[in-house]
Amino acid sequence: MASGIELFGSTEELISFAKIFLGSLVVSLLYFLIKKKMSSIPLPGEKQFDWTVLVLGMWCFTGMSIDAWGHKHGEVNDSFFTPWHAIWYSGFTAFAGFITYSLLRLHDGPLPRSPASVKRFLASMPAGYGVGVAGMVVFSLAGFGDMLWHTFLGIEGGTDILLSTTHLGLAAGLALSLMTPFWAAWHVEGSGEEGLSSQLPMIFGLAGAWSVLTLFTSYIHPQTISFYDICSSLPQCPENGSGLEKGVSAILLQSAILSGVVMLFLRRWKPDFGAFTILLGFNGIAIAAFAPGDLGVAWKHIVAPLLAGLVIDLAYWKLQPDSSRKLKIFAFIVPALQTIIWMLTLLYQTGWQYVVVGGYPVMSPLGWTVHATFGAIFLAGSVGVLMSIVTDPPNNPKAKDSDSQTSS
Repeated sequence: MASGIELFGSTEELISFAKIFLGSLVVSLLYFLIKKKMSSIPLPGEKQFDWTVLVLGMWCFTGMSIDAWGHKHGEVNDSFFTPWHAIWYSGFTAFAGFITYSLLRLHDGPLPRSPASVKRFLASMPAGYGVGVAGMVVFSLAGFGDMLWHTFLGIEGGTDILLSTTHLGLAAGLALSLMTPFWAAWHVEGSGEEGLSSQLPMIFGLAGAWSVLTLFTSYIHPQTISFYDICSSLPQCPENGSGLEKGVSAILLQSAILSGVVMLFLRRWKPDFGAFTILLGFNGIAIAAFAPGDLGVAWKHIVAPLLAGLVIDLAYWKLQPDSSRKLKIFAFIVPALQTIIWMLTLLYQTGWQYVVVGGYPVMSPLGWTVHATFGAIFLAGSVGVLMSIVTDPPNNPKAKDSDSQTSS
């Protein structure tokens, strides 16, 4: 039977993990001690609290992104105690420590000792901040489970990494944690009305949670799967492949997610110019981390989301969707534009080709027919319209009749 150290990794791995994990936590603790000495540590409801929660969540997100890159580029071994996990879990420990400390400051009474008192303790956060507490709890349980999972069942490979139960739990906990500033601001009257800078915590929180979802759907994302998996008919593409079907499926799924993210933001706030550029640009950084290829070409994956965000900002500024009809038009434009710009950037990288295969004209960048290329763009826009209806449905006439009868 293997010894404890062999079971949990080599001595060198454990020492390296401890240095990164404890070293980064010591630095963060010193920061909070200095801040407490010089001024004060912010409480929930204060602007600095939201930024602190967001920075700590992004620390955790950075570790997750590096870990994902390591998995995709063969830089991991069979141990749980990798440098990537050290960054990831130290970020979470700092986040959980800050949330717990804030709960203790808000708590009036003795420390909780029973399940009921623990539940009241965790529920003591003001409206909107409960997602951070939920994220902390979910991540803690999933993190402990992930250590046991890796130790006794080994390291997942391929797409299994993104389907592992404990990894999905970590993703859910991290996404909830990152959304804390977003949901906290949702409950504050007048939030986000003082220009783009006042919307940044919500934008970055939403972008971070979206980027977690991007990682866990990267096996069906047009920008994070191989070009050769979605192209067809061109000389460089695989013969008799299913590139068209996989490509269209990827476009539709990611269009639905993009539209849902944008429509959720529009449900509460009127974005200032630049909001969508930041939102999609941040997600572009995540795409670059999860996409195949060396770091030297990662920037190519950021170009399309940045350009799409800028064009969507311009479209919003021009259209000003302040009615249901305009909102649906804008909802169509968002994923359709994103798909067009992604295809154009691919075209710039691959060059123009136009050939006839089996009597049908096919074209760059993907070797799809003209019908399929423009059909995919139209379907992406249609998914956006569907998401706008889901997030902003028409009034229910039965509910209106019921209200009038009640008032009479």
